Amino acid sequence: MLFLSYLAIVLPALAMAKPMKPFRLDQRGIRDMRGLKQLRNGTFVHKRACTPKPSSTPTSTPTSTSTTPTSTPTTPTSSANENHQLPAEGIRGVNVGSWFLIEPYMMEGEWQEMGGELCGNCMECANTEFDLVKKLGQEQADQVFAKHWETFITKDDVDLMVKYNLNSVRIPIGFWIIEETVNRDNEYYPKGGLDHLRKACKWFNDAGITVLLDLHAAPGGSTRTNSFAGRCVDPPQFWGNEDNVSRHLKASAELTRLIHSEPENFGSVWGLEALNEPPQNGDETPGYMDFMTGFVKAVRDVETELNVSKDNAISTVFMDISWQWQNNAGNPAFAANGGSAYDAHTYYNWGGAGGPLGDSGNDINTHIWFTCQGDGGKIESDKQQFNTPSFRGEWWLLGKDTGILSNDDKENIKRFGDAQKMGYSPEGGKGGFGYYFWSWKMTNGDDGGWNHMRSYKDAVAQGYMHEDAAQYFYPDVCK
Repeated sequence: MLFLSYLAIVLPALAMAKPMKPFRLDQRGIRDMRGLKQLRNGTFVHKRACTPKPSSTPTSTPTSTSTTPTSTPTTPTSSANENHQLPAEGIRGVNVGSWFLIEPYMMEGEWQEMGGELCGNCMECANTEFDLVKKLGQEQADQVFAKHWETFITKDDVDLMVKYNLNSVRIPIGFWIIEETVNRDNEYYPKGGLDHLRKACKWFNDAGITVLLDLHAAPGGSTRTNSFAGRCVDPPQFWGNEDNVSRHLKASAELTRLIHSEPENFGSVWGLEALNEPPQNGDETPGYMDFMTGFVKAVRDVETELNVSKDNAISTVFMDISWQWQNNAGNPAFAANGGSAYDAHTYYNWGGAGGPLGDSGNDINTHIWFTCQGDGGKIESDKQQFNTPSFRGEWWLLGKDTGILSNDDKENIKRFGDAQKMGYSPEGGKGGFGYYFWSWKMTNGDDGGWNHMRSYKDAVAQGYMHEDAAQYFYPDVCK
């Protein structure tokens, strides 16, 4: 009877939960970008997963979601196991984009040296991993990709991340990292990446840096004409294709198995992200809710098989509800079973970002106000729809256009960077749990003043980001 009474109260509230306005215009045709991901629930302790205990006092601390969301905040318990945990102070992280899933705009010279091509429309040239492998042939492609994996990010980079007081990395990967999921009759992807991923994760594990593995690309392509999907397609072939979805879920299950079976390599992996930036129009993603539910089941079934305790389970991570905001959008919180987290992406230069409290405007001060309010109230809005805890999974220093935050505005850029850090960090007081900057490294020339706005290591070297990620140039920027 108590359970029925609970449903009578909660279900009407769930039915009212609706996606909010996006934070930026979606201009996929002219960009090759990223999306912010949100935090897993119950991960204030530095751990992969934790079992929350009920709390009668609401807090701004990220809380755990479950298959049946609840509006009652919870407090995470601690664990004796210090492995596989999130930083207790919140995420101070970077993406390592283009390492295991290349986006040519980030490394144009190297991409061309590998045999790749650059073009305005990826349908017209070898501008994705799929097309480059097809062009070169498997044997030659495997050689050039192996060289890339060995040199793009090195142990020296990891040591520099430690020096900069970063405590987490987000690693974009394609489903083909699990090679048995590839259909070699008509799909073309490099082989051998998994061993390099093992080595990379061991570096981070040994350095005390936590890892979020992000399945950036799915079989058939999950979004149109974008290199981060791994292949250039229009329309996407992932959605509504049972075989493609099944293969993606198989890759998710095998990654989960590796995470738990190889603690020496994957011991600091706290979560697995289901998919990066699906189309924002729900009508273009038939079966999205079923996919998210299937993803959670794939992960949890492996953990059950391996007798993984709830305290040591990884977090399932999704783009937050505000990402897919048009037409029949699904709420990822309804797919959760155990610890999960929610990812949000905000890129001001792609268009005016908007939130429940207003929009980001066209000048630096309104940009800063907006991000200091948890992206215009986005964090709180997501929380009301059970998408909590959340983190800013992708962002950079570029403003709405090059005229707003140009090279002449170094102090404003520093203020803007500090505000974006604080707006999604626990110390900002808006309920966020941290961030991953996009990205650690870009190898293009900086003549146009873009690299140091998008490359964390260049931003630090040139004085645009603080050398200590836990510190701020302007600690009162949000006051």
